[in-house]
Amino acid sequence: MDSPAQRRLLEQAPRTLVLFCAVTAVTAITSQVLHPTATLLTSSLGGPVPTASLVGRGVGRVLMFAAAAVVLSWRARVLGPESRVWRYFAAAAWVATAAAAGAGVLDLLSLCGSSGAAGGGGLLLGLGVLGACPLLYQGLVRWNRRGTLMSEPGDWLNGVGAVFTLTAIGNLLLPALSSPIAQWPLWQEQLWLLRTSAEIVLLGSTGTVLHLGGLVRDARAWALLLSFGLVVVIDLAAVHDVAAAAGNGRFSEVGWTLAIAVLAVAAVVRTDPPSSRPATTTAPTTGAFVVLLASIAVLAAAGLTSGGFPDHGVHAAAVAGALGAVSVAVRGVQLVRLLADLVTSRHEALTDDLTGLANRRALDRALASALSDPPSDDVAPEGPVTLMLIDLDGFKDVNDRFGHAVGDELLRRAGALFETLSPPQSVCARLGGDEFAIVLSDTSTQTSSEVAQALFTSLAEASAEPVLIESRRLVVRASVGVATAAPGHAPEQLLRHADAAMYRAKSAGGARLCVHDEAAALADEQRAQLVEELKVLLHSPDAADDLEAGRVVVHYQPQLSAAGHVAGTEALVRWDNPRLGLLTPDRFLDLVEEHALMPDLTAQVVWLAVHQAKRWQHDGHDLRMSVNLSASCLSHPRLLVMVDDVLAETGLDPANLVVEVTETSLMADPQESIARLRDLAARGVDISIDDYGSGYSSLAYLHDLPATELKLDRSLTEQVTTNPRTADIVAGTVALAHRLGLRVIAEGVEDTATLAQLHALGCDETQGYLHARPMSADACHAWLTTAGTTRPVELAADAR
Repeated sequence: MDSPAQRRLLEQAPRTLVLFCAVTAVTAITSQVLHPTATLLTSSLGGPVPTASLVGRGVGRVLMFAAAAVVLSWRARVLGPESRVWRYFAAAAWVATAAAAGAGVLDLLSLCGSSGAAGGGGLLLGLGVLGACPLLYQGLVRWNRRGTLMSEPGDWLNGVGAVFTLTAIGNLLLPALSSPIAQWPLWQEQLWLLRTSAEIVLLGSTGTVLHLGGLVRDARAWALLLSFGLVVVIDLAAVHDVAAAAGNGRFSEVGWTLAIAVLAVAAVVRTDPPSSRPATTTAPTTGAFVVLLASIAVLAAAGLTSGGFPDHGVHAAAVAGALGAVSVAVRGVQLVRLLADLVTSRHEALTDDLTGLANRRALDRALASALSDPPSDDVAPEGPVTLMLIDLDGFKDVNDRFGHAVGDELLRRAGALFETLSPPQSVCARLGGDEFAIVLSDTSTQTSSEVAQALFTSLAEASAEPVLIESRRLVVRASVGVATAAPGHAPEQLLRHADAAMYRAKSAGGARLCVHDEAAALADEQRAQLVEELKVLLHSPDAADDLEAGRVVVHYQPQLSAAGHVAGTEALVRWDNPRLGLLTPDRFLDLVEEHALMPDLTAQVVWLAVHQAKRWQHDGHDLRMSVNLSASCLSHPRLLVMVDDVLAETGLDPANLVVEVTETSLMADPQESIARLRDLAARGVDISIDDYGSGYSSLAYLHDLPATELKLDRSLTEQVTTNPRTADIVAGTVALAHRLGLRVIAEGVEDTATLAQLHALGCDETQGYLHARPMSADACHAWLTTAGTTRPVELAADAR
């Protein structure tokens, strides 16, 4: 089992190499401190002890740097999210490895007496540091790119400008500090200044990334910060030490040896994800501004102090300062361009491409701003916010008839009209399609309905004249929904209220204005909740998972023959809702049809009704079972399969199943409906024409349909005793039905006089409250057990 320390490492991490790096780094640092390179090079030319120490130290240093580079390359290859960070760190380690190998060779040659190699080792190490710093900088600024925008393609210019500016400052400071480095050859002095400046920039970048990158709790970042800090302290302390400045001092190699070892350990340590920070351009912009000011200050100082310093130092300071200023100026131009692009993109992101109005995102912002709470109790809340949602009437027909080019131009004209007529300080937006919105955030002098009504009147007057688009005269008419909310309310609620009001305006015939009404909104919300519960009840694919919808219940109403015998029952659906109780069809059937759920509901009703008919048959009640089919059910492709399956499952004789259809449902698609009914009749299922006489009844259906039953609507039944013409119509209908071989059932029978008249006119069967109300399966079974003849019951409104 792994120890706690091992569990803190990444899986499959090269632990042996990391351990080798750590041990070798400690050994190299100890050797360097005890026996500085400068001491070994000057103690004895070609002596065996200095040579062995120098060779051993050089080989160990190269192997340590190479091992660290291998570990960093492994991290870049294995873990994707930060691969670019560790790829740059690995490249820096390989540069350090090459520099260390070259420096070791030059030191050995110098020890062996080669004058050309004297001081070359320290110089090569300095060049290696100068080459590694940009790579480390690029890796640092890309750390935690997942959580924050830490770098842009031009950020390196800030770093270059900072290095040149610090180099320029160093050219002025070294003579002032009487540093022996100022007496070096110019190229060597500038190399030392560039290297030290790069290390200082690297230290500053580490601290910046630690803060901006959300890495404050990351021990790896702190370890790097401390090791780079040690590097800077060691180099700055060497200002008066020639050997240390040349890279051969007692502590010259300690900082970078420690930094490379820390990188190797950091590559394999498991850490928590860094905290996320928002993307910002503030840091690079501020950094560029500071560096630019520093460069200008250095140039000014070089000009003012040119008489007191060596000419080469002043000239070098001026050149470095100018290079720093140019670098940062170029970066400044890039930032200005980025900011301009950002402003443009933000404008485009808030603008509708077609009309030039504000878009949905801009509307959301405007509503959020207008409805935000006042900043304090001392600030009086602003007036209510009024939202008008506008939907163009008949726009789809314009697109379909004349094409999208004409439709788009109509939208542009409409948008321009709405924007022109909108009051000052309002926001006019296009939400998409043919929907527009106007936000009125200052209606303190008038009520929201007055402002909206005045604007709607202006719109109606302005759009009375047709607009000419591609030689076509089109009229812009719109339906408008209005809602108002006080500051502090949710924008989504205001949008919902205005949307509901707009749809009420559309459903009322269009080209009108409706103001949000709390009672109507509550009804809409309850209706929407019922729809969601219906979807759960009928197993719709987009149903919610956490709703309790109850169950489908079937009630039954008997149908009695003229002799008083029970001939059949009609299945009438109910919904046992756990929230609202037992609901009759008038509470939910329109929603079922509207949301295309009728086939699923009918399948459940047929299944329950046919199984109940079979159970009653076993109990000795051989009855017909009538179920209603809507137009959507008649056209459903699985209707015949569903009927076949339930008849096969129950074994019920198809002649005991009656399918009731209305003429209205047949009119949706007469040919397909009649063909489907003929298929059912071919299976032995009876077909009933329901609600006959409720509309413009057509004799053609009696001819075309394979019907076995005609069901008189209650509108005829109710008047059969009071209106002689109705009695004649019933008599003629009964005679015609009998000539066609149809039985006739009259529904809605509620008194004995009506029953007697219907029998006298020849009706075969009757159904209504006089015999029995619709009742549950158990109650109907009890009724069937005791019912031998017709028996009046208390009259009540039909709850079917």
